[in-house]
Amino acid sequence: MDKALPLTIAARETRECGPVADVVLQVMLILTTSEGLPDLRRSGGRMKAWMADLLDAAGLVPPPLSTEQERKRVARERQSLAQAIREALSPVRVAYIQGLDDKPEERSRLFPGFASSDEIFAHFKIIPKAQSEIRAETYQRRTALQKIGAAVLSSDGAVSPDQCADVVSTVHRTVAALTPASFQGLDPQTRDQLRQELSETRAALLALEDSLS
Repeated sequence: MDKALPLTIAARETRECGPVADVVLQVMLILTTSEGLPDLRRSGGRMKAWMADLLDAAGLVPPPLSTEQERKRVARERQSLAQAIREALSPVRVAYIQGLDDKPEERSRLFPGFASSDEIFAHFKIIPKAQSEIRAETYQRRTALQKIGAAVLSSDGAVSPDQCADVVSTVHRTVAALTPASFQGLDPQTRDQLRQELSETRAALLALEDSLS
């Protein structure tokens, strides 16, 4: 806390949260989960309490007898800084886990039984990308899907010949952006639904591919 506090206070003004993220990562490696593993998702009670205490100590807590407006202002600032720290922590955490492939002794000490960074990512259900990168990909996929929808709706459900190249290209880019990691953490019902939709989509794409032969 002593090391993180001055960095957090400075980050309130500068929004430079990289130094804070480095310290938070070190705390995550110390405070373990019920499995005895580093709390890489910051989901355990001790890690949550540590983060809350850090923000409190940084002054992000409403003073006594403050007005409702003041309490809301402090709450917004607290949430904003917490989000900024999470954003900065995301690439730091990904880089650390990936770096364990070059540090087998450290990996064995902190994550016994894990043979690679891929296994750690999978176990903790962490996508090996920074949040900013994930958001950018999500935006691109959403834009691509909107483009497909616009093309279909504008033609009453049938894509015209002059639109088909754009639609096929958009479908390709959208599907190519998906990886097995994209489906991590989904509940069984959603997984079954997506598996069915992908199966139907594959059959439709094969039929379209045959029509081009």
